[in-house]
Amino acid sequence: MRLRDLVEGYIDKKRSLGMRFVSDAAVLRSFCRTLGDIAVADVRPELVLAFIAGSGPVTTRWGLKSCILHGFYRYAQERGFVSISPLPSHTPKLPPPLTPYIYSVEELKRLVAATDMLQTPQSPLRAPTMRSLLLLLYGTGMRIGEALSLTLQDVDLAARLLTVRDAKFFKTRLVPIGPRLTGILADYLSRRRQLPLPVAEASAFLATRTGIRLDYRVVNKLFCRLRQAAKIQREPTARYQPRIHDIRHTAAVHRVIAWHRAGADVQQLLPQLATYLGHVDIRSTQHYLTMTPELLHAASLRFERYAQPEVCHARP
Repeated sequence: MRLRDLVEGYIDKKRSLGMRFVSDAAVLRSFCRTLGDIAVADVRPELVLAFIAGSGPVTTRWGLKSCILHGFYRYAQERGFVSISPLPSHTPKLPPPLTPYIYSVEELKRLVAATDMLQTPQSPLRAPTMRSLLLLLYGTGMRIGEALSLTLQDVDLAARLLTVRDAKFFKTRLVPIGPRLTGILADYLSRRRQLPLPVAEASAFLATRTGIRLDYRVVNKLFCRLRQAAKIQREPTARYQPRIHDIRHTAAVHRVIAWHRAGADVQQLLPQLATYLGHVDIRSTQHYLTMTPELLHAASLRFERYAQPEVCHARP
């Protein structure tokens, strides 16, 4: 069998199981293009290693490609198309995993204030659109892709509800929002309706001046400008700078800090936070809770309040 045919069969199988399989499929198709139109049995270990390694230093991309190809070759072996996997048996030392950047409230204020610099006569709504996007991400903890996919009919401000459709794992969920965020979105919506509506109420909520959905790559470039203007950066030796996706992590951490300070039962509330964020289980939510000094301090104060009566009771 040709490598390309087997790859497409594998992609179809994964998608039939309800997986989006978009980024993985892109890697596998890139693998096919790199190796050319050859039979599965003709794939040699040195070719696979060259594809995984790429050029330049070893990055986390090495591990990602290797993991995707491992899944593909398990599939190929189970169906008898190959007897031995051509994947390299040795994994080089990979860089440490990416650590989310948790923005402070002051940094978030500077980001929002910096959106004024995006105002231009050619794109009069660019600044308020980015401002609304940042506040939406922080106020709901939504994924950037979910926010950009919202349509006018998904935003029910009277009920204070957002409908996130076909999110990760193909799930649709309702996201309630508070009165302050509702007011901000209502103000934006009144201006948004002055822009074109290419498909009526199915048009993008956060849109360009032509009424089409914002492109993530453009949004990311604009965010980098805002971050630089707000003077938010990691230490000079860092491999990467704060991302727009880190606002989602920040929203989760700040919510837990607020619960700690209020004396709430955080363990009981975490499953609710997981549902709100659209996670399939609490483990995904726990991954978002980076142990910042602020969160550690809030947890320590909570433990002090809990332990103090026990300590007093135990004294002779």
